[in-house]
Amino acid sequence: MSAQTFTKTTVLYLLLFYAGIIRADLLPDFGANDEVLWRSGSNLYIRLTDQDQSKKDVTPPNQHPVQLNANQVTNALEGLEAWSGGGFFKKKELRSLFSLQQARLLGQFISAGLAKARPDQDIVFVLARSEKKYLVLQNTGYTGGRVFYLDGRLHLIIGDYDNEGDRFKETVERSHGVTETKQYFKHGRRAKAVGFKGTIVARAGVEAHVDGKKTRRDWIEIGLEQAATVYLAEKAQQTAPEETATSAAMQAEAARLARERREMRLEMAKMRKEMQSSPGENNSAQTIEQRLMTLKELRDKELISPEEYQQKRAEILGDI
Repeated sequence: MSAQTFTKTTVLYLLLFYAGIIRADLLPDFGANDEVLWRSGSNLYIRLTDQDQSKKDVTPPNQHPVQLNANQVTNALEGLEAWSGGGFFKKKELRSLFSLQQARLLGQFISAGLAKARPDQDIVFVLARSEKKYLVLQNTGYTGGRVFYLDGRLHLIIGDYDNEGDRFKETVERSHGVTETKQYFKHGRRAKAVGFKGTIVARAGVEAHVDGKKTRRDWIEIGLEQAATVYLAEKAQQTAPEETATSAAMQAEAARLARERREMRLEMAKMRKEMQSSPGENNSAQTIEQRLMTLKELRDKELISPEEYQQKRAEILGDI
């Protein structure tokens, strides 16, 4: 974006803001140092941008650039949970802050972005996830946030969380042939909480940020190694009972099949012995009819081949 275009666009949005046509929290977050790390369409992105200002307008420089383990970042983000929703008729819901896809995407590009970020830059993002609603319909929610590394910990501030966007604007623009509506979502701010009405759950390696005397429920500090290690340990513990049950079922099935094969072998050996006994013994122990029935049973159970059946049948009939 050229300086002239940037200025014109900024002036336009400011005029719309002062005219009361758009709200302040929907103003786009312009920055001369923005660098896109990942983008999908008009609304989804992960990018480097200028630091926002803290409440006292004294923002400490971030510890950038920094080399982070992408897997640790991903696992730490996968383990985050948040209480959200609630109201007069609804209970608050505990759910994962990010979907697996969102956590993996952030893990990859946060580690890559902070490896080249300057101390005066943050990473901001807007991601979406869709979930089934009423069995068929997809409900899309957008989450915006800000990330930076300071004091040996990854800082995450959530702005909008599972925001469905401006549905009215989408409906109007679709009626005019617009396939994708440009939306604006809050990234979270150092100065004060905006957008996010829930609470991110503190856990091992994850602590709420304390701003002065106030604890921020939208801002957490993550000790990556500890948070990732604890999450993986909990995940392994949760899957252990299922794996144990599956293993026990497989062992029981193997034992049953082995028992059936052993019984079949004993029965086949017994019947073969009876068929191979001398004619005199056969005449005294079994009638011709019994011998033929035994032979037929062997064939039906596929314990002897069709050729063996015909051969033994001829031998039995020859004793008549």
